[in-house]
Amino acid sequence: MIYPYIAKQEKQWCIEMPPSKLDKYLKILEVLVLGPQKIDSIAYGAKMECTSLKRYLDFLVSNGLVDERRWSGKKVVYAINERGVSVFKTLRAIKYLEKLKKTLPIVEEAREIASVLTKHSQKGNE
Repeated sequence: MIYPYIAKQEKQWCIEMPPSKLDKYLKILEVLVLGPQKIDSIAYGAKMECTSLKRYLDFLVSNGLVDERRWSGKKVVYAINERGVSVFKTLRAIKYLEKLKKTLPIVEEAREIASVLTKHSQKGNE
């Protein structure tokens, strides 16, 4: 079972769900778009623990989105490849559209309220 955690934002308490697997994959790809990086750098950028990050990276490598490269013997560096960049751009666009979908009803409601207020103020001026 997934439990929501509580975050304090601008002196108000709100309940947020922890990031989904998709969000975590997107964050890892976002970090790797900047260039090849060691696991520690990816963990810092993606705000994840190295142990769980390794599982996510193994999944991305096995699905051909990220390449695992060995540098100077034992150093392992991860780099996003062309397919990974394509998937990253697609996922980022989907996230943007989801956010936009949530925002549009609010904008429409604001327009309706503005028109009602405008009509109300015009009646008051007459």
